[in-house]
Amino acid sequence: MNRVRRIAVTPTVDTVAYTAGDVVGGLMTFAVTPQGFDGEIKSVLVTDAANQKEPYTLYVFNEAPTTFADQAAFMPTAADLNKLVTTVTVGTADYTTSASTIGYALLGGHEDTDMAIPVHSDNGDLYIYAVAGDTPDYTTASDLVLTVTVDVF
Repeated sequence: MNRVRRIAVTPTVDTVAYTAGDVVGGLMTFAVTPQGFDGEIKSVLVTDAANQKEPYTLYVFNEAPTTFADQAAFMPTAADLNKLVTTVTVGTADYTTSASTIGYALLGGHEDTDMAIPVHSDNGDLYIYAVAGDTPDYTTASDLVLTVTVDVF
């Protein structure tokens, strides 16, 4: 029996402009299950309260990689890359503006367009770095939220 888990993380983002290639919000931990699991990432939702529609590359790991601070250049080691499950590219064209002027990008999330990215985690967690593709400059430390939906087998 599959269990769908939807986990949201609000990283603390800096209000000073980032440089392209910087980690935005530091390492995010998504607690999918209290123990290991096999499953599929079905969707990723980026909610941007500042409605900047910034491009990101999301690096998804199944074990904790090297820790990079918020605003630091993302420079994974070979050991980190052995833990990499996938990358998800969020482009500016992926965003929509809601009626309340909040930007959001939903990748996957529909039966015919689910991402269906296979994933395994020994400890039940996934780890994500959001790496800036441009120069986001948020006004509030909680402007960004990442939500991952995982179908756990």
